[in-house]
Amino acid sequence: MRNFMPVLVGLSCLHGLLIAAITRVAGSLEPKFNTTAERVVVTEGSRAILPCSMEDLGEQKVIWVNPRKILISYLDRRTIDDHRISVERPYKREWNLLIREVRYNDSGTYECRINTTPKQVKKVTLAVQVPPMILSELSSDRVSLEEGETATLICNVTGIPKPNVTWYKRNSRKIDGKKERIGTEGEVLVIHNVSRMCDDIYECYVDNGVPPAVSKAIRVTVDYAPEVELPNKRIGQSATKETILDCIISANPQAVTEWRRDGKALHKSDKYDIDVFRDEYENSVTLSLRIKNLAKEDYGRYLCMGSNHLGEDQEEMTLYEIFTTTTTTTTTTTTPISTLNTRNPEYRYESDGQVPNNQDPSSPSRNHDYDGGRNGAVGPYAQSSKGDNSGWRPGTSHDANGQPVAGKAEDPYREEKRTQLPTPFKGNDNTWSVSNPNPDYPINGVHPVFTFSTLAYVIITSVVASLHFYV
Repeated sequence: MRNFMPVLVGLSCLHGLLIAAITRVAGSLEPKFNTTAERVVVTEGSRAILPCSMEDLGEQKVIWVNPRKILISYLDRRTIDDHRISVERPYKREWNLLIREVRYNDSGTYECRINTTPKQVKKVTLAVQVPPMILSELSSDRVSLEEGETATLICNVTGIPKPNVTWYKRNSRKIDGKKERIGTEGEVLVIHNVSRMCDDIYECYVDNGVPPAVSKAIRVTVDYAPEVELPNKRIGQSATKETILDCIISANPQAVTEWRRDGKALHKSDKYDIDVFRDEYENSVTLSLRIKNLAKEDYGRYLCMGSNHLGEDQEEMTLYEIFTTTTTTTTTTTTPISTLNTRNPEYRYESDGQVPNNQDPSSPSRNHDYDGGRNGAVGPYAQSSKGDNSGWRPGTSHDANGQPVAGKAEDPYREEKRTQLPTPFKGNDNTWSVSNPNPDYPINGVHPVFTFSTLAYVIITSVVASLHFYV
């Protein structure tokens, strides 16, 4: 063992020398440092991590400097009184700067430095975006003006990047209520020569790509004088009944409204009822006047009035009386004795040398046919001298055009001659003996169907109908 002792001592000294040499070499190595500039974008209120990493730092020191060139950290220790800032080292080679609850004034270029000669620097730029915001105290809230004036709406906003401002009209008075875009983009909206149609809620919508977007409602009120409208300027009603007079009054602000009669305002009473129906969407009211138990003195002119601080308006309505007339109608029903023919019947007149009352004397005096029809038309009649009974009768052997009917023989006991008689045929006394009479062929202005029994039936039927009507 004594022979090996000098060897062991020599090896131990050699190891110490090697370690010292390695340490000196390591201390003389240059740190490896990524100096490429970087940009970090965050939203205000969030966290920002600014990267800085290196290798072979050795005895060198790392520091962070803010955009105002103030030292904020030395190695891993904070050198300023801001609890939001710290140096984070998840790995040995990393020296990241962490900023919590970032503010807009934290924006700028930060430097991560190593105190070498010359010094090495890595620059990291922090960009802080700010969501849009409307400054209500510097913006319009409610704008009131009169028709014809100019409205100026202001929506004062901030945000990074600069926000865009878009204007909308909500159309709250329309049934569908859909808003529409109006004007151009910008913080100011100007409406020239406003009318009552401009009375609405307007909205400025602000967005810059950084959520959330914001908006603000601005109420625009347009004042105007009353306008009175009558659905009807004349209305009628019968006495003892009631009626309602309506008028519509549009105004802003709402007008003082009333109905007047003979210069005096009408109020609720036993005679009158007055109701008011408001339409907030149209800035109008319907003033309804109910007049009960109409009398003669209630008919005439009524005045509907409306007024506000900008003026007044009025319209006149006339109430007139309606008179009712009772009309009595009598219905007479006639029932013929025999069945009427739908076609013109053929009648035969039997008489020796007797001519109808209206027969032309120049016509033959015997054996004549009369072609008389319904309502003045012409139909065939035959006249014969044979037989004991004289008169006109329906023919059996000829049709309506005077042509023989096939299969029907002439009456062997009568000599017939057909001829044309003038119309209308009024007949004579002999015509009362007509068999199967037709009421379209009157006798002396009287239909042959009106025998005594028929006449009595007609009279009785008329009396019963009249009694039924009055009952």
